[in-house]
Amino acid sequence: MQLNYNSTHTDQSYLGRVFLFAKRNYWLFIFDLIIIAFLIIPPYNWEETQMLLLMLGVLFIRDFFILRISRNHLGKFIAKGNEVLIGILKRSKLQEDIVGWLPDMELEIKYKLGIPILYVFSNNDIIFKQYPIGLWTIDKMKEFIDSFYDYKKEQALWKIYKGQ
Repeated sequence: MQLNYNSTHTDQSYLGRVFLFAKRNYWLFIFDLIIIAFLIIPPYNWEETQMLLLMLGVLFIRDFFILRISRNHLGKFIAKGNEVLIGILKRSKLQEDIVGWLPDMELEIKYKLGIPILYVFSNNDIIFKQYPIGLWTIDKMKEFIDSFYDYKKEQALWKIYKGQ
């Protein structure tokens, strides 16, 4: 019995995750097209130019926030027996492996400002947060949590069956 999650090739690429997010949330970027259209058609007075620059500043802040939360990503989650190995991608490289004990692990989805965030807890401490970037969606997060708890239940039943 083993639970395996490995990120896809597209999800391992830092910019690939960002572009998948942009593709899935295209409505966030419609305002960018409007700004680009106004930049192509030059404004006629200084107030319009200032307004365009202010809007560009707001968009840069939004893009900085998206790039910031895309930086860390769940690269792998392998549960074999009662040992859990979590691999974290920092940008495009697998940087960090966290080893944990299955009975101490908990997964939970919490909403912050309407954004679902998958939390990985170990002994009530947050060890990782996965934002809905790349291939991760709310449905995939729920599916991942369900498979994790099914695996955890199987491990508990196996222990009872073996008499440990």
